[in-house]
Amino acid sequence: MSLNTALTVASSGLATTSREMDVVAANIANADTVGYTKKILGRQETVHEGQTTSVYSTGMQRKIDLLAQKQFWTENAATDYSSTINSFLAQVDKMFGQPGSNTALDTMFNDFSKSLQALAASPDDQTAKLEVVNKATLLSQRLNNSSDTIQALRQDTEYKLDQTVDDLNSVLKNIERLDHEIRQISMSGEQPAGLMDQRDQLISQVSGMVNINVEQIPGNSVRITTTAGIPLYDENASSFQFDPNTKVSAETNWDRDPAKRELGSLVLNTPNGNSYDVTKGHGFSGGQIGALIELRDETLPEAQAQLDELAAGMAKAFSTEQVAGTAATSGAQQGFSLDLASLQDGNTVTLTYKNTTTGEDHTVSFVKVDSASSLPLGNDVTARTDDKVVGIDFSSGMANVVAQIQAELGGNFTVSNPSASNLTILDDGAAGVIDIQSMTAEVTATNLQGTVGALPLFVDGGNGNSVYTGKQDGVPQKVGFAGRIKVNPDVVNNPDLLVKFNSDTGAADQTRPNALFDALTKTDFKLAYKGSGEPANMTITEFSRHIISYQAEQASDAKTRLEGQQIVMNNVQARVEAGSKVKVDDELARLLELQTAYSANARVMTAVREMMNALLRV
Repeated sequence: MSLNTALTVASSGLATTSREMDVVAANIANADTVGYTKKILGRQETVHEGQTTSVYSTGMQRKIDLLAQKQFWTENAATDYSSTINSFLAQVDKMFGQPGSNTALDTMFNDFSKSLQALAASPDDQTAKLEVVNKATLLSQRLNNSSDTIQALRQDTEYKLDQTVDDLNSVLKNIERLDHEIRQISMSGEQPAGLMDQRDQLISQVSGMVNINVEQIPGNSVRITTTAGIPLYDENASSFQFDPNTKVSAETNWDRDPAKRELGSLVLNTPNGNSYDVTKGHGFSGGQIGALIELRDETLPEAQAQLDELAAGMAKAFSTEQVAGTAATSGAQQGFSLDLASLQDGNTVTLTYKNTTTGEDHTVSFVKVDSASSLPLGNDVTARTDDKVVGIDFSSGMANVVAQIQAELGGNFTVSNPSASNLTILDDGAAGVIDIQSMTAEVTATNLQGTVGALPLFVDGGNGNSVYTGKQDGVPQKVGFAGRIKVNPDVVNNPDLLVKFNSDTGAADQTRPNALFDALTKTDFKLAYKGSGEPANMTITEFSRHIISYQAEQASDAKTRLEGQQIVMNNVQARVEAGSKVKVDDELARLLELQTAYSANARVMTAVREMMNALLRV
């Protein structure tokens, strides 16, 4: 090796070592910088005619575990999803209260039932009557406030969705800007490691909002989609539009039909000008956005439905009278007859029969409606799962009612209107295949007196203090009823109605107080709500405890899931850091190595210079 070659090799080594020292210094300076990954400088020797003539750096590279990074983005979406769900369910659980605590919903039910029990023991005690009215008022107000809280939480999800979508659009545009810079620099042969760190930080922000897949493509570029394949970034960023509803209520819902939609929808606008509604396309089933949509459209409406079922059950417990049909015959045909004069919009006539050929039992629930525009009705109108719900339009008279029921039941039945508002349904005779077993009507009492055990104690305060019947015309009356239930003003003004079911009722008569107490604490109703499985027969008081326990369990499960997810996230974070985080001790050790190498290269250059000087002197 000539002196010139030695000088070139040492000079290149000195320059490369100097650049490596710069990299080490940057690593140490950014050891605690969020998102910074350890950088290393590659080396490559130059060989000419079999001899090394110099060394050069191949460019800065990031030290990163791409597999761990991909898992981090996946778990980040799951963590933000779990955190958002946990935050809202904790508030719902707090609203319902700890079972048995002074402010819990079940405690208020117990206080109300105790006041009814005290009234049954002393019907002539004016203080006992006032206590019933007071406890009933407190209970209805608690239901109102709970309903308001749930809708406030839904409103919060609507606003948070709007803000999160804005954040997503902003981050995607920044990713687009950085990715374009990265591609341009990469084309010149450089490795824009710092810009790639910044881009990964932005991708991490996106992963917290929604589940994503990130594909590495040539030129150090990336392609980002949701796990369902919705494009977020591919050379150009997609954008999203969300128009929030500023007044969310129990009656407002998201619908696939834009004409029926009352809540904000997530619309994807692609770079090529196409638009798609992706709200329910399962593309945003994870991350913060997925959690907010689920809370707004499923979880919180479920809690509202439970409150509404509770309020409706409570109102119906006091105001509903079960009327059994009377036996009716015509020759060999047998069945039942009912007077429908007192049937209200939303009341139900239930027919049960057996098909003697197949041995199957059938139940049909005929629900009265006052407008054909309400039809058809869904099977979820009643809490039963073993019945078929059929809406019957009563607006055109009994002849039309008979025709509708006959058309539904078919030729094995004979449906008639023998007089006034009477309905008769008969089987197909002794040799037939139909055996009618029962026909009953659920009738709502609208008068404060006249019926011993039926008193409209609670009314619909949002609809002119009307009696709750469960009407289906327009928006079903049950929807949001927990926010509108109130004590009947006539009972508030005249608490004696809690005892006097007619003008002749004695002041100490226990008949109505006992009936009211039994309706709340002893009478089983078939009650159901989403998530509870099959409807269960239980009292209203039991149902109140049931939904409190259910919500407490939901909140506990959400907290447990979050804690478990945080453990997973911490493990993945540790794995990512193990592959990319700067360790200052390692960098200091490397710095000493480079210092030695720098000194050695400098010593070689000094030696060559001295040797050249000696040659010149010769």
